Formats: sequence, C-alpha cells, structure tokens
Amino acid sequence: MKRRALLALLAALCLLFSGCANVLWTVMDAATSDEKSFEQLQELFEEDFAVIDSAVRSGRASDAEALRWIRSADEDEAYIDFYCGGSGMGSQTNYTGFFYSPEDDPLALWRNSPVRWDFVETEEGWEYVEGGGDNHFLVRQLASGYFYYFMHY
Repeated sequence: MKRRALLALLAALCLLFSGCANVLWTVMDAATSDEKSFEQLQELFEEDFAVIDSAVRSGRASDAEALRWIRSADEDEAYIDFYCGGSGMGSQTNYTGFFYSPEDDPLALWRNSPVRWDFVETEEGWEYVEGGGDNHFLVRQLASGYFYYFMHY
C-alpha cells in the first residue's frame, strides 16, 4: 500500500512539475525574446544607419555589435549577416536580422546553400514558404544593399 501511494505521489509531482516547467518556459521565452518585426528593425536601422554603414565600409562589420540591438555580425564572401534576435525553441524558432549585400542581392544569404530555396517576389519583398513543412522566410529591403530577414524554422 505504501508503495502504491508513493508511486501515486511521484506521478502527481511529475505532472505538477512538468506543467510548471511548461508555464515557466513560456514566461521565460516571452521575457527573453528579442525577435524584431520589420517595422521595429527598420526604425532601429534608420536611427543607427551611419554606424552600421561605416562598419561595413571600413571592413569592420563587428564594430556594429556595439549597438545593443545587434547580437552578432558574421561576414561571408557575398554578404554580412547582422543577427538581431529571435525567439522560440526547436521547430518553433524565429530569427530576425538584416544583411548587407555588396551586389544588392536580396537573396544573397541563401545563394550558396546546397538547399534550393524557391523565393517568390511579393509587393513587400521576397518570401519562401516550404511546401509540406513549416519553414517560412521573409526578406524586405531596408536600403540599397541592406535587407531585413525573418526566418521561421
């Protein structure tokens, strides 16, 4: 009898704590999310354009990381990716940022990928929606050579 009561108590505690963990994770995720909408990022970008463009033109893109809303600046041959934040976990993850393409290529971030991304040009920019999956990407131009991105995996 004691064993059965102990197992019931352990089962109840597991259910209780797993529910609490889910609530806690949701609250923590919302509190730590730094995902940026196009409008939010566009405003920040316009305010700090001189700093960003100077960092790009000088070849020291990482200097833009001094702006507290830019998390990282990663340089590639065809673009510079400025990651600005995200949210979620696993298959519900969002990433936002912008990139600079010296060729003014709105899809530079995806050009050399082994995966084929079939973007469609829209009135606002470019969009990719995975058929049969949940991947979704948006690209919008911020300025000549600069493009906002939203990626959902």
